[in-house]
Amino acid sequence: MKKLLSLLALGLIAMSCVKEPTLEEKLAGTWNLNDVAINGSLSFAGQAVSFTGQDSLIRANNTLELVFVEDMENTFTWNQDVRIVLNVLGQSFGDDLIDNTTGTWYAVDGGGATPDSLYMTVDGDKMGFEILSFLETSMRLRNQTNEVDPTMGQTTMNTEYGFDKQ
Repeated sequence: MKKLLSLLALGLIAMSCVKEPTLEEKLAGTWNLNDVAINGSLSFAGQAVSFTGQDSLIRANNTLELVFVEDMENTFTWNQDVRIVLNVLGQSFGDDLIDNTTGTWYAVDGGGATPDSLYMTVDGDKMGFEILSFLETSMRLRNQTNEVDPTMGQTTMNTEYGFDKQ
């Protein structure tokens, strides 16, 4: 009986030593894009114009592959081929978002106090994404940009991406 209790205690100690996966380890894998939504505004000559956009067609092979390698730089590949319908001033028009991007990535765990974040770097340019929701099989990211162009004015845009894990 003492041996059985000793084995049970040893098993409980061993189980408590199991390392909890990091956010990066949980995010790693291939994600299929299933939704794109855009909203924002542009300011030109003192006039603010709001706009929205939604995917109307997500073509095949729209994937985000996040590769995690412990103690090394994480890499990603993002294949995007999406038709977006933009609505501006009551008018609708389509535009294609086509991109095949590779680079590095890392994640920051917000610890429950702030949202978790995902950062991707391509050719020295870093893009940040707030992780709006994350489950084992799905996630939703939001990227916020604010650009000022001397001829086009200021543009503020939020783009949300929905993914399912492959």
